[in-house]
Amino acid sequence: MQLKDKVIIVTGGGRGIGEALAVGYAQEGAKIVAASRSKGQLDQVVEKIQSQGGQAISVPTDVRSLPQAKNLAQQTVDQFGKIDVLVNNAGINPRGLFLDSKSEEWEQAWQINVVGVVNCCRAVLPVMQAQGHGNIINMGSGMGQVGRGNLSVYCASKFALHGLSQSIAEEVWEDGIIVNVLIPGPVKTELSRPMWEGSGEVLASSDPWKSPEQVVSSAVFLATQLPSSGMTGQILSIMRRNSP
Repeated sequence: MQLKDKVIIVTGGGRGIGEALAVGYAQEGAKIVAASRSKGQLDQVVEKIQSQGGQAISVPTDVRSLPQAKNLAQQTVDQFGKIDVLVNNAGINPRGLFLDSKSEEWEQAWQINVVGVVNCCRAVLPVMQAQGHGNIINMGSGMGQVGRGNLSVYCASKFALHGLSQSIAEEVWEDGIIVNVLIPGPVKTELSRPMWEGSGEVLASSDPWKSPEQVVSSAVFLATQLPSSGMTGQILSIMRRNSP
C-alpha cells in the first residue's frame, strides 16, 4: 500500500473525481476525510470506503467559507492527529458565451474554484508547517492553460488556480511542503455532462473521455511525492486515456 496511514483530505469528495480519489486513496491505505456541501453523498462515500475495510470520515464543508475550511482542518486533526495531503478538488464549470455571462456566474466560479482553494490552503498550511511536512494537490484543467470559447468563466478561474498553486509552492518549499497541480483531462462526471453528452462542444479525438477511476493512479503518484523528490510547483497533465 503506497499511502498506508497517510491522512488525506479530499474536497468535492462526494461524487465524480473526488469520490474516485477518496476510494482509490483508501484502497492504498490512506485515512480519508471527505468534504463537500452534500452530507448525503459524503456519507455514501464513507460507507463505501468502510465496507472495503478502510478508514474515513465525512465533514460537510462549503469551501467558500474560511471558518468552515478551518473546521475541516481541525476535525481532521482531532480525528487522525495530522494532515499529510490536501486535495483541492471542489469546483464548478459554468459555460456560455462571454457576453452572455452573468456577474453571479463569475462570482460563484471565483469563490469555489479559487477562493475555496485559498481557504483550504490557509486552513491546512499551518498544520503542515507545524508538522514539518505536507503535500497539496490542486485539481487544474487544460482550460487553465489554453482558453476556449464558451468557457471564459471557467478558464479564468483555472488560469488563476495554476498561478496561485505555483506561488504557494515557492513560499512553503522550505517548510517541507510541496504543491502541485493535476490536470485530469476530459473526465465523464456530472460537471462535464453537457460536453460528453454531445452538446456541440466537441473535444479533440486524441483526448477521449476517461472515467473518474482512471485519474486515480496519477493522483496516487502525486500524493506519494515528498519534498525530497524536488517535485513542486509542477503541472501534471494526463490528457490522454490511461490504460485500463
